[in-house]
Amino acid sequence: MELPKPIQNFIKIFAQIPGIGPRQAMRVAFWFLHQPQAKQIEFSNALTDLSTKMKVCVDCFLPFEQKANETLCEICRNPQRDHSMICVVEKETDLISIEKTNKYKGVYHLLGNLLSNIDENKKQGENIISLVERIKKSFKNKKPIKEIILALSPTSEGNLTTYYLEKIIKDLKLNIKITKLARGLPHGGEVEFADSETLINALEGRK
Repeated sequence: MELPKPIQNFIKIFAQIPGIGPRQAMRVAFWFLHQPQAKQIEFSNALTDLSTKMKVCVDCFLPFEQKANETLCEICRNPQRDHSMICVVEKETDLISIEKTNKYKGVYHLLGNLLSNIDENKKQGENIISLVERIKKSFKNKKPIKEIILALSPTSEGNLTTYYLEKIIKDLKLNIKITKLARGLPHGGEVEFADSETLINALEGRK
């Protein structure tokens, strides 16, 4: 039996979402079909809002709701944050986990992905290049970055990325302090899933 084209297209698109394969996407498709039209429209509007009302911060790459002509997210616009300190994280959920601790008062930089031994091209990824340019710009503007916190998950990819970033930052020869989260995080664990107390200890014990 061949599924109708609209369902096939839905499965093809939604199966690309991390953690959702073709089987789960098919279940979601049939679940949607059994919902009232008002509920279907509600979901459709939510997706439309994501693509039309959200922007990406030009400094840290965090998505935010653009209400005027802002180019910076709420964190990067906040003058109360310590802009001389950048916490480098892999993804948005890592940033959210750290923010929930209410202990970190600096700003962030999202990488979007981690390096892999089998993918050397990622070393020239846009967000890594942007981090280097952001550091250089801070010195040109007489508001130098003083500390970079490499808050990446202690996985093989996270450790490789941390090592690479540490090297390119040191190569800038700008005397920037580079710290890493203390090993309160279990090896192979992820920042996103660490509890607040563990993250607080990892931040305060960074070195």
